[in-house]
Amino acid sequence: MIKDDARQALVAFISENYMVDEDEIPLDQSLIDEGIIDSFGLIEIASYLQATHGIEIAEDELIRDNFGSVNKMIDFAARKVGTSCAS
Repeated sequence: MIKDDARQALVAFISENYMVDEDEIPLDQSLIDEGIIDSFGLIEIASYLQATHGIEIAEDELIRDNFGSVNKMIDFAARKVGTSCAS
């Protein structure tokens, strides 16, 4: 997984599914706190990450440390994939 490509794809997914412009999606802030998604959106994003990166995400991993921002989501997915790509 190349983190920049994965980040851009996630931002595009969020933009398409939550009707927000890509340039309005903060990379280092909580999407829930920013009012872009709700808890169901978090589940949908986790499902997206599972499908696109072939990873399994347990319910207890849906925490702020892993899903508190777009960058945290990508870092989490990269750890799950086992890739240490430079950004």
